[in-house]
Amino acid sequence: MARIFDRNMFIMLASIMIGAIIITYFVADIARRSEIESYQEQIEDISTEKNIFENKSKNFTDHIFKSLGSLDFSREYRSSADSYYDVAALIWYPIGEYEKVIVNCTSAMDNYLIGYSNFLNTKVFFNDTIKYSTDLKYNSIIDIYKSISQSGANICLLGYNASKLLRSLAENFSLYGNNTNVSELLDLYNETLLLLGQELGFYMGLLDDLEEEYATYFNPVRETP
Repeated sequence: MARIFDRNMFIMLASIMIGAIIITYFVADIARRSEIESYQEQIEDISTEKNIFENKSKNFTDHIFKSLGSLDFSREYRSSADSYYDVAALIWYPIGEYEKVIVNCTSAMDNYLIGYSNFLNTKVFFNDTIKYSTDLKYNSIIDIYKSISQSGANICLLGYNASKLLRSLAENFSLYGNNTNVSELLDLYNETLLLLGQELGFYMGLLDDLEEEYATYFNPVRETP
């Protein structure tokens, strides 16, 4: 009887031990699976962050090239307009080639208008570009580009006004000769030229700021923040 009891006790204890081992294994397995799932979630998060970063970098690159291309395009129209205007300004008085002045001023106005519109669009492009930048120094450079774009638009608008006034002066002299009273037009023209000179000075200052920012950012010995 005692042997049967001992045998039953042994079997019961063995069952309890096996059960405990199985439970321990299940608990450990659950913990391990939870740990693995946690790692998997971390990997997925890292992968997601990596994809976001890569997409952001790609978007930044695409937008910066688009913005810089648009800026160059705007400058070309402004340069073309400047050329037409410069010729008109040189020959309008006292040479008196008023028909050529009118033609050149009209061409200058057309190009200034296109340049004005493109400069404003360029500013929008740079504003979109900055959304994909995580580097504060890049943001600083892009801010200068935005200011350059706005200043370029201002120059084109003032150039348009100067060309329009100069064309009006040429038209008056062409129709009425030196007997015409153009003092008011001349005053407006000179005021516009003064504003244009001030804006050009501001624009050149922005280019200096941009060059300084580039030199600082791309200096090979600069300290990494």
